[in-house]
Amino acid sequence: MYFRSRIIAIATSKRSPRMPADTSEITEDDATCPATSQTSRDVLQAGVTTLKKNMVMKKKAELDEMDVQLALKRHEFKSCTEALAARRSELEAKQQQTQERVEKFEKFVGENEAKRRKALQKCEATRHQNILKQREIEDLAEQLKKLRTRKQILKDRMNKYKIYEDYLMKTLNFLPRVHHDDGYESLVMPIIGRHKTLSVTHQELHQRLSQMETEAEERKEKLQQMKEEHRTQKLMANKEQSELQSELVTLEEKNKQTEANLMIKEGIAKEKVEEGARLLMAIDNLAQQCYLPTYGLIESVNVLIKMDMIKEYILDKADTERRVKKLRDSGSALKSAASTADKQHKGSFRSIENQSKIKNMSIMEADCLVSRREDISALMSAENPHPKQKDLDSQFFAVRKVLGDGNCFYRAFCFAYLESLLHHPRTLERFKQKIIQSAQVLAVAGFEESSFIHHLDTVVNVVEQCQADDQESTLLKLFNQSAVSDGVVQYLRLLTSAHLQNFADFFCNFVEAPDLQVYCRQEVEVMAMECDHVDILALSQALDVGLHIVSLEGEHQQLVHYIIPEGAEPSLHLLYQSSHYNILYQRPELRNTSSLSTN
Repeated sequence: MYFRSRIIAIATSKRSPRMPADTSEITEDDATCPATSQTSRDVLQAGVTTLKKNMVMKKKAELDEMDVQLALKRHEFKSCTEALAARRSELEAKQQQTQERVEKFEKFVGENEAKRRKALQKCEATRHQNILKQREIEDLAEQLKKLRTRKQILKDRMNKYKIYEDYLMKTLNFLPRVHHDDGYESLVMPIIGRHKTLSVTHQELHQRLSQMETEAEERKEKLQQMKEEHRTQKLMANKEQSELQSELVTLEEKNKQTEANLMIKEGIAKEKVEEGARLLMAIDNLAQQCYLPTYGLIESVNVLIKMDMIKEYILDKADTERRVKKLRDSGSALKSAASTADKQHKGSFRSIENQSKIKNMSIMEADCLVSRREDISALMSAENPHPKQKDLDSQFFAVRKVLGDGNCFYRAFCFAYLESLLHHPRTLERFKQKIIQSAQVLAVAGFEESSFIHHLDTVVNVVEQCQADDQESTLLKLFNQSAVSDGVVQYLRLLTSAHLQNFADFFCNFVEAPDLQVYCRQEVEVMAMECDHVDILALSQALDVGLHIVSLEGEHQQLVHYIIPEGAEPSLHLLYQSSHYNILYQRPELRNTSSLSTN
């Protein structure tokens, strides 16, 4: 309050003297003041200035009052701040005290909780002990009950045996006094000792029996466990065995596939080797026919030189032929000279013709080597059939055509004979063995094994496939494969040549050539060379196969029949016409008759 009154006093002393509100307050001194000489404008201006000053003074007074109020507010705020600080310090002190009390209370609560847990644990342990004690009491009560029962039993037994004790005691009374001291013990103690010994032994045996039973149980469990392990191992072994079996089956399939691929590759390689062998054989045959002395011995030259020799020979003969044509055109005077040159080179033209046949073979391979079975009417003319054709129709009902490439007889012979054996497995097996043994015939004739072994394998393979599948379609498919069919023909040619050479004393009388070996090398072994009657006879004897050949050649009105060898039972029928052979099929009603006329 002191500060407030002091501030008000200071503010009052600073105020300016107030102007009188009206003229009635003017003192006498003021009234006696002389009048001014100022104008009204100046007076008005002075009044306005005075009014402004009064207003400024008023505003200053208000400002001072506001300053006083602000100072009061500041003082009040400072007092409140100091009171608040004091209050805060008091609250902090109280909070500190409260925190201490809380910590003490929490500590107290923790101690009480620990005591409670200990008490609960102790209570639980006591309860557990009480349960155990109760069980122990029950067990003891049960034992006590049993002991009381046993005691009663023993008591009853003792009462029962009491009469014996009385009897013994009475008996002792009748014994002399001498036996009362030592005699009793000397008689009873051994019995008691024996009883103790037997009791101990019985207990030991009982314990041993218990141990053995325990061991038996353990061993039984171990045996059961071993059985389980054995069963598990057996299952695992079976599983591994099945997996290995699956792997074995997979490997076998892969092995079969590999073997099949290998057989295919071997077949392709074999075909290539056979094709190469045929080409080499054709080159050798042509080289022998086109031999020129300037090249030296034919056995010592290689294939390229032989081909050069053949080329030179052909060019030479072609040039000779052109010159002959020119000589023919020149006039009749040179005609005789041309005919003489033609006679000199007759053999060379024949070899050139054979060479052209060999060249045409590659073109004819695209055609069918052996056709399907056709009706016999396919050989007859539509208008005015020949009497021979009518006779042929009366004896045969079907024909199978064979390609006319110079190998038609050998191809028709082998196909017709194998076809007749398709449904006779034993005869087919004998023929297979005959073919295998025929290799010795070629070896005796001087053929090297490398020159015929591939062709022999081809023939044996054809027979084995006929044994595996006795169908006409299989045989037809095999003989329409040029590599297989030509391999069979080549082997039959080599076998025919070997048989001719092995029986040269007999067959040399039927051969026009001066040397039988030269004839075989040039006329029999060479592919695309037409066979002669002596070749047919040799092949028939070599394989022990009879055949019937029906010929349409000649001017006779009837067919001409040949049975080779004479008097044999034919296994196949061939038609000979225009130096070509086809296969005939006899009518069933004539198969068992022998009315064929032979020439």
